[in-house]
Amino acid sequence: MARRRKLEGRPRPDPRPVPGARPAAPSRARLWAFRLFTAVAVPALLLGLLEGGLRVAGFGHPAGFTVPCRVAGQEARCENPDFTAPFFPPGLGRNPTSFVIPRAKPPGTFRIFILGESAAQGDPEPAFGFGRFLQAMLEAAFPAERFEVVNTGIPAISSHVILPIARDVAPLGADLFVVYAGNNEVVGPFGAGTVLRPGLPSLALVRAAVAIRSTRVGQLLDRALRLGRGSRPPREWGGMEMFLGQREAADAPGLQRVYADFRANLRDILRVAAGSGAPVIVSTVGTRLRDFAPFASLHRAGLPAAALREWEAAFDRGAALEAAGRCPEALAAWDAAARIDPDHAELAYRRARCLWRSGDEAGAAVLFRRARDLDALRFRADGRIEAVIREVAAAAGPRVRLVDGEAALDGAGGGAPGARLFYEHVHPTPEGNRLLAAALFPAVVAALPPAVRAANPGAAPAPAEACAARLALTGFDRYRVAREVLARLARPPFTLQSDHAEQVAQVTAERDQGAREEFGRTEEAYRAAIARSPDDPWLRFDHAQLLDTRDVWLARRGGTDAGSAIPEYRRVLALLPRFPLAHLRLAEALARTGRPDEAVAQCRALLAFRPRDGQAYLTMANALAVAGRLGEAVEANRRAAALDAGSAEEAVRWTNAAARRLREAGQAAAARAMEQEAERLEDGLRR
Repeated sequence: MARRRKLEGRPRPDPRPVPGARPAAPSRARLWAFRLFTAVAVPALLLGLLEGGLRVAGFGHPAGFTVPCRVAGQEARCENPDFTAPFFPPGLGRNPTSFVIPRAKPPGTFRIFILGESAAQGDPEPAFGFGRFLQAMLEAAFPAERFEVVNTGIPAISSHVILPIARDVAPLGADLFVVYAGNNEVVGPFGAGTVLRPGLPSLALVRAAVAIRSTRVGQLLDRALRLGRGSRPPREWGGMEMFLGQREAADAPGLQRVYADFRANLRDILRVAAGSGAPVIVSTVGTRLRDFAPFASLHRAGLPAAALREWEAAFDRGAALEAAGRCPEALAAWDAAARIDPDHAELAYRRARCLWRSGDEAGAAVLFRRARDLDALRFRADGRIEAVIREVAAAAGPRVRLVDGEAALDGAGGGAPGARLFYEHVHPTPEGNRLLAAALFPAVVAALPPAVRAANPGAAPAPAEACAARLALTGFDRYRVAREVLARLARPPFTLQSDHAEQVAQVTAERDQGAREEFGRTEEAYRAAIARSPDDPWLRFDHAQLLDTRDVWLARRGGTDAGSAIPEYRRVLALLPRFPLAHLRLAEALARTGRPDEAVAQCRALLAFRPRDGQAYLTMANALAVAGRLGEAVEANRRAAALDAGSAEEAVRWTNAAARRLREAGQAAAARAMEQEAERLEDGLRR
């Protein structure tokens, strides 16, 4: 108590600052915390505000693989046409096939996601990809179950692109994932032999670059940089010909980074897929080995000039002997060349071909694989890629199962699959896709719920004839797909292959055989398949193409274009409302049959979700011209020309054709104005 009175007697300190005194300095920790906040949080806040503002203003595009959509009044997810923009240069982006994933999965539905590239997609005709065959087999074996196969494959992509696809679809109610990928690791985005997004020193930088380009701020910066370099139309997709200068030797240092990135990406893809709770099947990938020469060959580094001349003499001697049908002697000559330089892809291929013809299929298969692995234009998964798939699958845990699709195709091809199973380098024929689906079938059945499996304990893949009937695989389809393949084979690098003529002859025979099928037989096959699966959009789309082709054929021979495909195209769009080709085909049919305003409406419906679709503007220009709205047609044509080089070239052709029609109709002034428009568009292309 006395102590308390003593303390109370002391004067209290004055809280007011003493004039002239310096305030106490903040602690060092608080000072660094403030600096850190200023350096990180403030810029992040400003970027966040800018990102939000750009989104509100409608600038840029969403980054996800899927986007919200409504189909038949129900919430769903559909494909995002801008998804590949962060991975490809402007104008070169590739697209997935159209799909609809209902938000509420219907009861009794088993949902399968296929992850991969063009071979997984089913290119050149997704309607006959292995996913379609797999679905047909499952429906035949378990008719009470509903199977929903969502194919996310996209041409020209690599595992760098597949990983974000897996992340996007993992929460969408998957019951099973099937991964079939590995062909594009060198030539796809960020590969060692690509003309797309260039490779970066590390996987972390690749992922950071993609993340930045996926934001609206990153898209704004990208556009600003492009405008700074000049506003010429983006390049047109040129197919495999674009990669002719990207040759990589088998021992190129960049390939080691490719294999390492693929291993890391595949590991993450499987982790994401399995983390969704669904089982995962990963398959090795098939490649064509026989009757398919390497695209490009390189000699080993440092080969002396004298040794090269000796090698060439031995190689040419072997080629002449092979042409004369003297394979044993040709092999002896080529063995001499191999002692000088064994790393030449064409030499390995020629030796393999002679061994095959001599009956040594096992020895030939080894050399066919070596030729593939030495091919300097690396469009096929090589032995190292296949080894990575097996290695990663083996270490991925119990939810991941490996299926050896490569072995299944090799076995059906006598150890070296050829034209029966592959159209060209990696894209299977319908028979190849059927065999791949049959190899996957047991693993897929093992992933089904026990109650479903109990309905057919000995389930086996449906035979080829039953699958063809369910998918309506007709002569018409074989004909039109073969025509597409022949168009590809007519361009490099296929024209550079030593056996190019033989490949063309094989596909030509397929085309001609399909063309001989009678229309009535084809139509009957489609009607039977549609009666079995009336809500299959791919059956209806291919049926519409059949009807459309016949209408055009009859009209060109003096008949009336009945537009019989129009109702079928409308049914397709009721099931897949964002299917671009269905919109375009419907618009073309409407314009041909005197309904141009409806055709324009279809083009506008397509442009509502694909505002940079050059073909939509070109189709609209034609429909507007049919309607007599020439000024609007010219404007639509100009919009197409501004989008990409391919559309610009088509716009020039359209304008010149319009000028000719006007001149033939005696409208000289209008024709001259249209010719000047064509000249202006051509000037834009040259710039």
